[in-house]
Amino acid sequence: MLRRLSSSLDGLDERVRAAIVGTGVHSWGLRLTSQYNLLYAAGLGASAVELGLLNSIAGAVGSLASVPLGWATERYSVRRVLLLGYALGAVASLIYAVAGAWWMLIPAFILGGRLVRVMPLTDIILVSATGPEERTGVMSLSRVVWGAINVFAPLAAGLVVAHFGGINTRGIRPLYYIQLALTVLVFLFMVRALKPLPGGGMDAGVSSSRGSLLEDYREFFQGERWLKRWVLLRLVMQFGTNLALPFVPLWLVEVKGATPQMLGLMGTVGVMVSLLFQIPAGRLADRIGRKKVYFLLRPVAYLGTVLLVLSPGPEYLVLVGLLGAIALGGGLARVSFTSFITMFWEIVPHEKRGRWFGVEGLLNISTIPASLVGGLLWERGFMVEVLLLPVLLELLIVMPLLASIPDTLARSEN
Repeated sequence: MLRRLSSSLDGLDERVRAAIVGTGVHSWGLRLTSQYNLLYAAGLGASAVELGLLNSIAGAVGSLASVPLGWATERYSVRRVLLLGYALGAVASLIYAVAGAWWMLIPAFILGGRLVRVMPLTDIILVSATGPEERTGVMSLSRVVWGAINVFAPLAAGLVVAHFGGINTRGIRPLYYIQLALTVLVFLFMVRALKPLPGGGMDAGVSSSRGSLLEDYREFFQGERWLKRWVLLRLVMQFGTNLALPFVPLWLVEVKGATPQMLGLMGTVGVMVSLLFQIPAGRLADRIGRKKVYFLLRPVAYLGTVLLVLSPGPEYLVLVGLLGAIALGGGLARVSFTSFITMFWEIVPHEKRGRWFGVEGLLNISTIPASLVGGLLWERGFMVEVLLLPVLLELLIVMPLLASIPDTLARSEN
């Protein structure tokens, strides 16, 4: 399978190949710890409210920083900002590894993906270096490559945690040393392999805009009819996801009795399903439209979320991993998101995608009230409500808003 995936990369732009490979290895390192970060913080003494506070602080700093970072992406280079993200990710891994109290994790939560978001920057490279008739297919291929790399990461993490003492700080800590080594290797690889995108201010080092930061962002919204609806849509989605995100691991372990092996199996099943369906779904989106494919697959995430709540025992959680769930990801739910995010980046032309990256990051400001509200509700016993509210928000607000926005397949030119 890996040989076939490797051969499928041969005909792609060299920047696309480098972005897919580098981000794939980096995501494997992140996947090792993704199910344990909040459990690790809880083991270091964080309460439910403090877990929400960690996410809120990280979300606030990351949101505010995204505006100048998006502007810098157009003024200087996607490549430079992406490399900065890898460097800060290595610092975050080191902080996790040596932390002795939960409050020491505050800078790690900020630097570890919140300040410079590697995945959206990678998506900008993929979208900008491909044509509209193949764009979702390439985006899907990237997810399949990353999924193939990630497929055994949850099981490997579970084995490491079990070997070093179980789900506690002693058992989880070695994962961060592994993550640190991988992030440093990826940084060195990308310095050599990732070349600037041809043409345009985003990688030539000269912005297409000449004004100040505020003037450039004011100009960004001019002539873009649907952006305000996209902003509201993404705000609601971000709020719902971050309301439940800090507490899904606690629900799985403390309420459903999931073991490290079960967490690993859930993650592996989710990745395998994504591997099977990503490329067919991407090709379908390139033929019939991004929005139709998203509407077809997204309800699976709602079903998975309901099953997460209602499953009578930990053995049923494997099916949750297969379907995916809001704030959990994986499975068919992850497949649906590829067509959505392709449409998101296509809604603006190439020369505006840096600022769109900044706006999209600013929307993470919804993390602040969402995580705090989620923590307060969780401590008062409204656990089920915290997990199901994101489903209601998407059904009542997100889906109707998206239905009112035209698909981008027909209009995408760059």
